[in-house]
Amino acid sequence: MMQVANVADIVGDTPHMTPAQGEQITNFILENRVTDILELGFRHGVSTAYMAAALARAGKGRIVTVDLLSARQNTPNVEELLTRVDERQRVEIFYESTSYTWRLMRMLQQDPTPRFDLCYLDGAHDWFVDGFAFFLIDRLLRPNGWILFDDMDWTYAGSPTLGQTDRVKQMPEDERTTKQVRLVYDLLVKTHPGYHNFRDEGEWAFAQKIAGSATAGERTVVKEVVVTERHVGLGGALIEVARRLRNR
Repeated sequence: MMQVANVADIVGDTPHMTPAQGEQITNFILENRVTDILELGFRHGVSTAYMAAALARAGKGRIVTVDLLSARQNTPNVEELLTRVDERQRVEIFYESTSYTWRLMRMLQQDPTPRFDLCYLDGAHDWFVDGFAFFLIDRLLRPNGWILFDDMDWTYAGSPTLGQTDRVKQMPEDERTTKQVRLVYDLLVKTHPGYHNFRDEGEWAFAQKIAGSATAGERTVVKEVVVTERHVGLGGALIEVARRLRNR
C-alpha cells in the first residue's frame, strides 16, 4: 500500500502538487472518510495519484477526473502515473475538447443524483468556466461533501505559460490581473446558502455543503393548467384544458 512518500518518489518533480500538499489532501481524505472524488483539471495526474493512493489506504473509493484532450500528450500523463502507483483501475478519466463543464452536463444528463464527497477543482482558473462549474458541481455533490479550490491567487498576468500570449495581452487589464478563482469563492461559494465551514488556507480554500441542503431529488411538484382555444366549424370554438405536472 502506497504511502505519501512512496507516491512522491514516483511522481518526482512532475508538476503541480507538492509532497506537502499530497500529505495534506491524503489526511483530509482519510479524516473525512471521503470515498467518491470528482477532480476537474489533472494535467499530468500528480494530484490524481496522491488521491488514488489515499483511497487505497482507506480501502475503498473511486475518482472521476476530467481535463482537456491535450493532457493526453503530457509526459508523463495521468494514465502512466496511475499505473506506476498501481491505481489505474480506481480512476475514470475523461478527456474533453473544450471544457470540463461539458462533461459535467453529460453527467447530470445521465444521472442527476448527488454522488461525490469531494470535488478538487484545479482547472480553468477563470470566472467564466469555474463560476459556472461551481453550480454544476453543487448538483453532483452530496450533502456534507466538500469542494477544494486550488490556485486561489492565480492570475492570467502572472502565469508563466499564458501571461505573454496574444490572447491574454488582449484581455482587459482587470481580467488579466484579477484572482478569478478567489472571485468565484468569495462571490459565489461563500454567499451560497447551501455552504459553510469555509477554510481559506492560502493557495487552497475549502467549502462544505450543508447536510440539509436540497438535492436534485427533492423537488416541489405543482400543477400547471394550460388553456388552449381551437376553432371548430363556422364561428364555433372548442376550449381544451390540459393539465400536466411540472417539476420545480
